[in-house]
Parts: sequence; C-alpha cells; structure tokens
Amino acid sequence: MIHRVCFCLSVSALSVLSAIAQDRAELFAKAVESRITAGHVVRGDDPEWYFPTREVKHLATGRFWEKAWEAIAENHSDPVVGILEFHAMLKERGVDLLLVPVPAKGAIYPDYLVSDFRPGDPAALAPFLKQIHESGVDVLDLEPEFQKARAADSGALLYCRQDAHFSPLGAAMTAQLIASAKPITGGTPGRYTLGNREMLTFVGDLIAGDENERVVPPESLPLNYVLTEGTVGVTPDPKSPVLLLGDSHTLIFHEGRDAGMHCVGAGVLDMLALKYGLAPDLVGVRGSGMVQARKQLFYKASSTPDYWEGKKLVIWLFSAREFTQSTDKPVTIPLSR
Repeated sequence: MIHRVCFCLSVSALSVLSAIAQDRAELFAKAVESRITAGHVVRGDDPEWYFPTREVKHLATGRFWEKAWEAIAENHSDPVVGILEFHAMLKERGVDLLLVPVPAKGAIYPDYLVSDFRPGDPAALAPFLKQIHESGVDVLDLEPEFQKARAADSGALLYCRQDAHFSPLGAAMTAQLIASAKPITGGTPGRYTLGNREMLTFVGDLIAGDENERVVPPESLPLNYVLTEGTVGVTPDPKSPVLLLGDSHTLIFHEGRDAGMHCVGAGVLDMLALKYGLAPDLVGVRGSGMVQARKQLFYKASSTPDYWEGKKLVIWLFSAREFTQSTDKPVTIPLSR
C-alpha cells in the first residue's frame, strides 16, 4: 500500500504562491533580456559559465506560450502545428512519438547566468508541454528531473560550462528517462556494456575559435563510455525499431572530436543502446531540430526502401529554445516520397 502525505493549502494561499512564482519568472526574464549581446555567446555572472545568445533570448520571452506567436517567435509561427502534424503522420503508420525538449541551460542553472536568481525562478516549461500532451502527443519533461538531480548533487553538472549542450551526465540521464518512459523489447542483453569512469577534457563550442579559447582552460567532465562488444561507441542501425531524431543534442559525445562533438560512445544514442540492448537509428542535424531534422528524415526515408517498416518509436530530441528561436518557417514535410 502506498501512503501519501498531503499538505493542504487554501485556494488563496496557492494563489499567492503562484503569483510570487510568476513575479520571479517575469523578473528573471527581464534580467536575462538585459544580458543579450550582439554576439553568439553570453558570459554568465559566474565567469566559468557561457550561454548561447539564442538560448538567452528564449529565456527572455518568459511564459512565451501566453503571448502572440507573431510577436514572440523568430519565425512568427506556432511550433505546435508542426508537432501535431508529425505526430499524426507517425500515428497513421503505427509509430509512437516521444517529444523530448532539452531545457535551456539557464533554466537549470539560472544563478550562474544571473546571480540574483535561483533554481525554480525561470518560467517552467510544464504548462506549455501539458498543452501539447493534451493534444495527444507523449511528452517527456526533463526540467523537473534535471532540477531534482541538481538539488541532490550540486557538484554533478548536467550541462557543460563552456558548451551549448548538456554534459555527459545530462545525456546519460536523458537516455535513462527516455528508456523508462518508452520501454522497448527485443534487444540483445550484454551486447552493450558500460566502461569505467574517465575524465573527458575538451574545448566547448561557445569559446572555440574566439579570443576566449586562448585564455580559458579547457573543460573537464567525467563520463562512462558505452562499449559494443568491448569496442568504444555504438553504430546507429537504420533498421532499428527506434529512431533518435533532432538537433546536435543527438550528436554531442556520440559523433566524435573531429566532428566537433568531443568524443564517441557517451551520447544519448549510445546510452539508449545500453538501456535497450539495441542501437537506435539516428537522424541528427546541427541546425533546427524541428524543421531541418524532419527534412533530413524525409530525404533518408525516401532513399531507403521500406524505411518505416519495423519502426516503432521516434524520439524527437531538440533544444527548448527552438520553440521561440527557430528561424525556419513550419512547412508540411511528409515522412517519405
């Protein structure tokens, strides 16, 4: 038997707490708006932390879903239209969709961006994601889980300090949450194993190639590599029942140092292979995870006979900033020719 302890608050008390939270969210949005620069990087109040300008612009929109898309979105369009369209197309083929927006780094670490604020102050994505879920789309909200993990161990970083992406720990946690939300059977137990913990040293994409790279030491973070029958890394399988689709969060720590993704064997795809016992297929882009990724999926599926045969699940992983900062106009993109 499960026992639940309830703390009951009056309606008026709940209203006060809600008003305070919204006030803090508005103050945070205004504070980060003042940090927006003409360049592609914003340096946080903590000098070791860097944030993508586009992500800071997204955070400055606050509770964006309550505002007119024509005014708040870079492409002046409602992103939910394309999400529902994609979901309907997949459903028609008998394929499940799991939408996984990656929270902005500044939403989990607001105090490192603007020191006057604390975790929980930025506007939470939950109300917007709830709207999408109520339209029939399965959504994984990473934000509360990331916040819990940060509170439990402040020294275990979920995001890179000098890179636009989550950390190896953030990637592994994302894969764990996805696998728990959408279990898949039919894998081969033991084919993929987890290696020993090591330290990865790299130059983040937010300082690479500019003057900061000459003066800021490289970043180091712990990780565990996934091994395929003893060899580091996982090769995506085009015939897999699982497709990982999205932006560079699908590529980071998977595609390798030569591709600017720091290493192989420790990305979301690798960790999903470990959980599922099978390698997912991959369509990942460095551009828009919403529009460009779907275009690449169309090209791949159109050039691969019977591509959708056997597909059971599409995991759509992209930065939450795409909801307001994508410059790509939503267009109808079929699953294949």
